[in-house]
Amino acid sequence: TEEKQQEIDFLVDSAEAAAQRITEAGGKIIVPPFEIQIGWCVVVQDPFGNPLVLLDMSKGPLTTDAEGNVI
Repeated sequence: TEEKQQEIDFLVDSAEAAAQRITEAGGKIIVPPFEIQIGWCVVVQDPFGNPLVLLDMSKGPLTTDAEGNVI
């Protein structure tokens, strides 16, 4: 009964640097940068109120087997 807002994920070179650019353009940080398996993530809101998830792969991709399963 409640409308869910769509989540948009962007792969960026640096989650922290991308979040800074969003805030400089009038957006704001919703969830501060936090570590994930492949690097860093931050959730921002653009100047129009849309939430954006910014991810970087600064630690590199996960290792997978021939079938694509994470090992």
